[in-house]
Amino acid sequence: MATVESIVKELSDLSDAKLEEVSRFVRGLLPVEPSQEKARAALRITAGCLDGEEGAEFERAVREEADRIDADD
Repeated sequence: MATVESIVKELSDLSDAKLEEVSRFVRGLLPVEPSQEKARAALRITAGCLDGEEGAEFERAVREEADRIDADD
């Protein structure tokens, strides 16, 4: 049996939750566009740059402003 056929057979026995997990894993294996890689690199560099209080303050500000977005503006 070919590898792909074997994998498909095994996948048919998984629950929907497990299939979703497999799907996320497979998408992570696929090559990404250069622009996506730049965005991921920027996220890795800046992740965690705000401490707990700064992060909470930033989140509050975003939530307050998000409610005031004017779709026509």
